[in-house]
Amino acid sequence: METNYKVAYEHEWKVLKSRDLNDVAKRRVAIYDQEKNQIRLKFLNNDYILDCNEETIVREKDGFVHSAETSVIILNYLGYTEIDAEKSDKWISMKEIPNGGMQFFPAFYKNTVIHLINKYGYDLDGFEQSCLELGGIPCNVGDKGFEFEVFPKVSVRVGLWEGDDEIAPGVNVLFNKDVQNFMHVEAAIGMGMYIGKRILKKEISGLL
Repeated sequence: METNYKVAYEHEWKVLKSRDLNDVAKRRVAIYDQEKNQIRLKFLNNDYILDCNEETIVREKDGFVHSAETSVIILNYLGYTEIDAEKSDKWISMKEIPNGGMQFFPAFYKNTVIHLINKYGYDLDGFEQSCLELGGIPCNVGDKGFEFEVFPKVSVRVGLWEGDDEIAPGVNVLFNKDVQNFMHVEAAIGMGMYIGKRILKKEISGLL
């Protein structure tokens, strides 16, 4: 699987480097250093440096390198389209993301949503603590909900309905209505899965 993501990683770099990087930075609220040929981008409240010569992505504060899977999401946000749009304040479910959201939802539910329900369905406090540690901002979704600014123009909301003796727990994951302007549907879904893994506190680190 990692080999497949490495191929995707190389492809995303090729696409990004075919763009005018000054324009990319303006469209995606990043900073381009032309002399160093580097892009500084905020990803989940941390600054990352993308070196377009070395084709590397590192967290600025400590040099951390994500897995290829996560790095592809970062690259896709920057290079997927040349659309210059504002971030929508309206929200949609994964099923409503155009061009594939409905198709990919069953796998997303199986790999992410059900695990969140199983771990936090009867533990609102644990869910809240994990979301706050990840930088989530409380929002009006579920019994407790949190919004995560993944990128400057793309956020994810995760809401939990706590279960009891009569009602089963539930989880809803929402995306900005215009997410398809900034990311391919598969990258958006990968982003949702990444947030889910972080809330679950699963190991997501790893070198390419």
